Amino acid sequence: MKNFTHPALRSWLKLFLKVIVCTLWLLCIVSAAISRDLRLPHLGQNPGDQTVCAGSSPVFSIGTVTGTSGTTTIQWEVSVNGGGSYSTVSNGVSYSGATTASLTVLNVSTALNGNRYRCVVTDATGSTVSNAALLSVNATPAVSSATRTTTVCEGATGAGLQVTNDPALSYQWQVSSNNGGSWNNVNAGDGYTGGTTNDLTYPAASLSMNGYLFRYTASNSVTTCNATSIALDTLRVLSKPVFTGGTVSPLSATICPNGNTVFTANPTGAAAMAYQWQVRQVLPTSGVFANVSDDAVYSGAQTKTLNITAFTGAAGSSWQVQLVASYPSTLGCASSSLGAIIIRTLPSVAVQPKDTTVCANSPAGFKVTGSGSATLTYQWQTDNGTAGVSWSNTASIGTVPTILELGPVTTAMNGFRYRVTVSNSCTPPATSAERVLTVRRSGTWLGYKDTKWEEPMNWCGGIPDRTIDVLVPNWPSNMPNISDGTGTALFKSLEIENAARLTISGGAVENMTGPFNLQGTVIYSALREQTVFPADHGSLEINGTGNKSLSSPVAISHNLVLGGSAKLVTRTNILTMKTGSNPVVTSAFNDPATSWIVTGNGNAGAANTGIGGLRIEQVDAADGAVLFPVGPTPTAYNPLQLTNGGTVDHFTVAVNDQTIPGGIYAAGVNRTWLVSEAVVGGSNVMLSLKWQGNEEQSLFDRIQTQIIRSNGSQIVESSAKAPASGGDPYARADGAFATLTQFSVASSAVVLAVQLSSFTVQRSGNGAVGLAWNTTGISLPEYFDVQRSADGVHFVTIGRVEGERDKTAYNFTDNVPGTGIVYYRLLMMDLQNEMVASSIRSVVLNSNNLAQLRPSATAGTITKVYIQSSKQTVASLYVTDIAGRIHLRQSVSVNKGENLLPLWIGDLGKGVYYVHVKSGDGNSQVLTLMKQ
Repeated sequence: MKNFTHPALRSWLKLFLKVIVCTLWLLCIVSAAISRDLRLPHLGQNPGDQTVCAGSSPVFSIGTVTGTSGTTTIQWEVSVNGGGSYSTVSNGVSYSGATTASLTVLNVSTALNGNRYRCVVTDATGSTVSNAALLSVNATPAVSSATRTTTVCEGATGAGLQVTNDPALSYQWQVSSNNGGSWNNVNAGDGYTGGTTNDLTYPAASLSMNGYLFRYTASNSVTTCNATSIALDTLRVLSKPVFTGGTVSPLSATICPNGNTVFTANPTGAAAMAYQWQVRQVLPTSGVFANVSDDAVYSGAQTKTLNITAFTGAAGSSWQVQLVASYPSTLGCASSSLGAIIIRTLPSVAVQPKDTTVCANSPAGFKVTGSGSATLTYQWQTDNGTAGVSWSNTASIGTVPTILELGPVTTAMNGFRYRVTVSNSCTPPATSAERVLTVRRSGTWLGYKDTKWEEPMNWCGGIPDRTIDVLVPNWPSNMPNISDGTGTALFKSLEIENAARLTISGGAVENMTGPFNLQGTVIYSALREQTVFPADHGSLEINGTGNKSLSSPVAISHNLVLGGSAKLVTRTNILTMKTGSNPVVTSAFNDPATSWIVTGNGNAGAANTGIGGLRIEQVDAADGAVLFPVGPTPTAYNPLQLTNGGTVDHFTVAVNDQTIPGGIYAAGVNRTWLVSEAVVGGSNVMLSLKWQGNEEQSLFDRIQTQIIRSNGSQIVESSAKAPASGGDPYARADGAFATLTQFSVASSAVVLAVQLSSFTVQRSGNGAVGLAWNTTGISLPEYFDVQRSADGVHFVTIGRVEGERDKTAYNFTDNVPGTGIVYYRLLMMDLQNEMVASSIRSVVLNSNNLAQLRPSATAGTITKVYIQSSKQTVASLYVTDIAGRIHLRQSVSVNKGENLLPLWIGDLGKGVYYVHVKSGDGNSQVLTLMKQ
């Protein structure tokens, strides 16, 4: 029987045998390795990493090598690529000990930063390699090696050393006082600044610092690397130049303007010296010293002696001169010595004497204040009344030379002139202005105490009586006042100088016949009625209450002031504002008034109103709207504004409380303004009239108002219809009146003696214009005057048509009407000699240039200007109100033929305006615009 082993058992035995065999093999390898390692060289230590400063020589060491067998070699290696590869090092400039246990890297630089070093020890058994050691090299600060010698004078400041600043470094300066034998850090307590910065400043130099050496140490606080420089600076200290006697000579020179002087000095010093004279102004300003050069004024500017000729300093100024002695190019080695130049002030009159006004037999005098250097002398002179033709010396009574005392003076000395000469050692002397002695007679107002007329101290010679000629001059600070406390003021004559004032606030004036010379201002301010002096006034002021009445014509040269609730009543006289006078000071035209000019005797009615007037001279277009603040009575104010666009002229205005003559039936206002001019003709007047609602007649319509003009018997001219402005009081402004007579305001409700049922105007085929009209037959017309106008304002009569009984239809042909827009109206005269004017009609004829407003009456913000032009051109448009004020202006391009141009009128208020159209070829038209 055959034996066999189970397959699983056989596999297990095979595995067991393999494990035994492998274990024995591993034991053999470990035993061999242990036996081998014990035979290799053994290092005493591995070299360590080192961080050093550039310029040092670090040493890497492996310590004592043991366990060597046979011949043993040592070799150091270096890696410059972070350990990627190594190469052997050799002794030389860079290394020593390359084959020993210690390697020295000589005078390392930052180029070696990052190198790695290892050591290989080899014997008969093999080689042992040390760990690699890292070499880190930090940069050593660079220090300056530029040496110098600094020479300064004793006391000099600002010397020092500066090296390039490296923010990574710290600095420490050192000083040696024994030629480098020892060094000490500089000390702030010794006067050094910047001792730990790159910029060292020495203290003020002293002779003991002569020979000091300076160097510095630069340290890097991060790497702890530092370096010390060599001695960079040697300090040399010299003594300053010294002035013999300590100063220049003379110490001070006083000269007249453009005078001469000499300054000299004698400095000594330790080395060769240079000289420079300098000058500066001290008074009145503080200047700086400036070097002088030899020229027409200075010579010896760089020597010890300076000559000055015709010095240019101003009178009264003060200067300093100094000689600067120095060792050239040596810091702080300059000494100076000061002298002074004082320029005498020429004699002058600091405060002029004043004109002197005194009463006769009173002491008088003049006073002057002189100025100038040194002792001043004074000499007073008088012309003895020769009006400055001849002068003679006079002596003052007192002992003060600046005051001339004349003692009691007489009226014979009135007008004497006085002056004074002021002198000192410089020429020329000064002469004061001439002053006048005025010796006042008795009756001259002085105002020494107050404003009371009845105070004796306010007058020369006491309170005047009826034998004294009274003078109110313009110089007192207190001006006289005649009050209830005065009682009755007396005088023989009264003179008020220009700019002087007399107030009459009460009391009474005995002499109302004069003579008067009233160049100044008289103020009538009593709380009752007063009579104005019957003389022309420089200025007239009305105030207080009650009527201030004229008893004769009065002219005003300067100002008329209306104030309080007083009224200036002209009676039958004319009050004239002379050429050159100012506008009347009163309430504005559109404001309520409490004081005005009553052109009558103060009562109502035809015989009492409109019998005086206000006259204003030389009114022209530049004056604009001139206000005439008039009223017919003290209770009715009806002012007028007049704008004169024509020839300069004098205008007089009065107003009465009557209806204008000429057939106004219940449709006007019960006011008539009488306007006249000095020279008839050349006028182009626009009027603004103002009235109260209770002055309107029963049929008056404020929506349809016209300014109308009467020739004294009939209405001969009227403006376009327009609404009145304002609200009780109301106003109406219009017209370009060439003839000035009587004016008022009426409405379309006027009942005409002759009325038209129709009035037409149209062109005929032959270029003529045909007019046709029909009457109502209410009254038989005597005749019709046909009138034509080119502007709708100024009409001329071109024909007359006689009235016929039982005839109601009439016509007229104008064979030479002209071109453009032509206006027509009828003046109708009935058998009762009452004349009225018809409404105005217009017709457009052939014209090279034609302008119209479309529409001419609107409440909108835009109207259009129709312009027919014969060629392409540029037209100018501007809009004025009835006062002539321009509200807008523009230029527009106009094509040949018809043009329709928009015109913005949204900024215009309600009222009548004039649109002026002027083409480039000089043709112009004025169109009337009603803004509703």
